[in-house]
Amino acid sequence: MQQFSTTGSENRDAATATAFSLDAFDHEAARRDGWVISDCGNYRDDAPHIELQKFDDPQQGPLKFCDDREAWSHVVARARGGSVLHMRALDLVDRRERFAIEAAFGTW
Repeated sequence: MQQFSTTGSENRDAATATAFSLDAFDHEAARRDGWVISDCGNYRDDAPHIELQKFDDPQQGPLKFCDDREAWSHVVARARGGSVLHMRALDLVDRRERFAIEAAFGTW
């Protein structure tokens, strides 16, 4: 997991690295599994804001998860089981999102 500091230049470097990683991530596989990794821009301190969220496009069929926490639980469980897709997703979320997921479901 990349750690993001609060200094401007390091945030820009981390944001650039995250953007390239997000481009290479298999977003379609995540959507098929019922969740997405979303680039939500930046926090007020300019740190990247990357979240793991439930996928909610009704045109794609019924929702797999009721809320983001259910998606988090699923992704953490699959990561613990060794899924590269799920581990990669958890590597991509920002520091604050990772802390929230870990507080809810533990480490993976």
